[in-house]
Amino acid sequence: MDQKRILKVNKAAEKFWLIATVITTVVTIWIMFNEGLYENRFLPIIPALAVLWYIIRRIFRKRLERDLGK
Repeated sequence: MDQKRILKVNKAAEKFWLIATVITTVVTIWIMFNEGLYENRFLPIIPALAVLWYIIRRIFRKRLERDLGK
């Protein structure tokens, strides 16, 4: 696979996880507000995982860009 293509795919994956983070955070807040905090106390794990994947993809992309610049 071409290096520019790999970089494009990684940027798309990073954007996907950023969008997933925003959507899951909004939905989680909405559900917890409407249905109660105690009943949904483990629901914030989903946005936390999305944030984690976004951070991992961002670090991976930055490292790839640095390595391709050499």
